[in-house]
Amino acid sequence: MILGSKSPKNFILTMVLLLTVTLNAPYSAIARDGTTPPNPALWKLTDEDSEIYLFGTVHILNPDLNWRSVKVNDAFALADTIIFEAPADPQAAQPLIAKHGLNQPGITLSSMLSRSANQRLADTLKSFGMEGAAANFEPLRPWLVGLSLAAIQIQAMGGDPNAGVERILSAEAVEAGKTIGYFETDEQQIKFLSGLSPETEVFFLEDGLRQMAENPDQVTSLLNAWRAGDVPTMSEIVMSGYDDRKESDEIMEAILTRRNFDWASQIEDLMRGSGTIFIAVGAAHLVGKGSVQVYLSQKGITAVRQ
Repeated sequence: MILGSKSPKNFILTMVLLLTVTLNAPYSAIARDGTTPPNPALWKLTDEDSEIYLFGTVHILNPDLNWRSVKVNDAFALADTIIFEAPADPQAAQPLIAKHGLNQPGITLSSMLSRSANQRLADTLKSFGMEGAAANFEPLRPWLVGLSLAAIQIQAMGGDPNAGVERILSAEAVEAGKTIGYFETDEQQIKFLSGLSPETEVFFLEDGLRQMAENPDQVTSLLNAWRAGDVPTMSEIVMSGYDDRKESDEIMEAILTRRNFDWASQIEDLMRGSGTIFIAVGAAHLVGKGSVQVYLSQKGITAVRQ
């Protein structure tokens, strides 16, 4: 396993920050800091006729958070092409969620979860002011329930659905007439979780429910490290608290390492062309032992921190 024999404790909240696909929920996150200049991490790849910038993003943010740095703004302005993970079109995503996010007839969510997990689900909903709402989740698959609950939790911290980095940069790219590309489709993104084995999908939800209660400050810590460009701390948070469960390895392989390997190959192809490209992907893809940069280095391509 490229990321080691362990896997992260806080899957659900991390994945809501990582995944571009929107489930029509008003995602937000509490992270406000107007006292220190922002310095989110930026890398650059170059050859004789190409410049490619790699920028690690957070998909959901508090609108009051100041995250723009001069070097990020300059790199974005220089680029002719902007590449994101996926289109993240809410209208297009809804039928995909209906296709990949619902249980088969006769199967309920509660029948798949342990007694303790069902109780934890009820307690979690109660803490959100949704006591008795567990029945509303019965038709949904565990992966979708996990993301939905995390979205509700993060929403409670305050924010705006349009405050994520991709939403802002995409609008600016369109206004500036830049070319926009994507590494993946919305359906591919949904399938990263819907394609998990049944045992791993249940683990994803059950462990996420536990972590929502035990690590409520994890998201804020990750966002503050991202804004400061503190890559070691980000890596530690994303990769911390691991065990040797095969379910954990399966999640990390599906959500991070397999995708990072594919993106590195696509970037290698882009380097064969010419021009200036700005790539904006979830920050967790650019930290740790299985990062995009690691796979690029295996291809002889060096990413230089700016």
